[in-house]
Amino acid sequence: MIKILVPVTFTDHSINAFTYALTLAGKFPSTVTLLHSFSDYEDIEEGMNVMPPNSEEDIQKREQDARDRLADLCQSAINKMTSIQDKNIELENRFEFGYAEEVILKVSKDLDPDVIIMGTKSKGETIKELLGSVTSDVMRRATVPVLAVPAKSTVDLEKLSRVLFVTDFGDADYISVHKLIRLITPFQTHINAVRFQAHKPDNTEIRRMEKFRDYCDATYRNHKIKSNFEQSEQFMDSLEKYVAENNIDLIAMTRRKRNMIARLFTPEITRRILFYTDVPLLVFHA
Repeated sequence: MIKILVPVTFTDHSINAFTYALTLAGKFPSTVTLLHSFSDYEDIEEGMNVMPPNSEEDIQKREQDARDRLADLCQSAINKMTSIQDKNIELENRFEFGYAEEVILKVSKDLDPDVIIMGTKSKGETIKELLGSVTSDVMRRATVPVLAVPAKSTVDLEKLSRVLFVTDFGDADYISVHKLIRLITPFQTHINAVRFQAHKPDNTEIRRMEKFRDYCDATYRNHKIKSNFEQSEQFMDSLEKYVAENNIDLIAMTRRKRNMIARLFTPEITRRILFYTDVPLLVFHA
């Protein structure tokens, strides 16, 4: 049984993430929990200004509207389910009070999902980006895998053909690749495990790569996994070029506080991955 948590704000990008989650969930026996967090303050992510709470009557009306929209979204999804999805998916919803990032982290601890799936806007600078997105905040703080799905993702949701697993071939990546394969097992997928670095790999680095490759070959015989290095002075440019040239459908990586991948979580790099690409990003936590 796969457990998926999907926070929604009723925006197009969060609905797109919900669609992605249902398609993924339909491949397994799954439980999908649709989560909406409600605050007395208007949500910036809805494109509104931050305003003090209105009258109690206004707040109650907004709350009831949010509850109705959450119920309608669930019912609409049920109505559109195929027979296969209907057999595989248990769909439930939760309505919680509080700020989105705090609520998502709290519910995640309660449910212990296999993955949190969230939407991103995929377009230029916005108020939410300047202040720090909920998605990137959850990605930094959650203890379970987080998948960020762009609103304009061109990924065929019926398949995941090519996955880029950004790695340094360290011990934590053995656990992450196991979790990754668990999520993509129903798909015909090629996994490219790549270490991006500025220098030519030395003998120690090559041996680590070969150890990782041999482990994957022995453990995941039914999956196509290639391991190699990409040498470039500009990490982000090299990553973007690799994604384009290899038709990557999903980027996956392990986030650790002290390794080369930590560079991805500087504000500038995080924005470029989360808001300037149409490729979903899946982050595991060591």
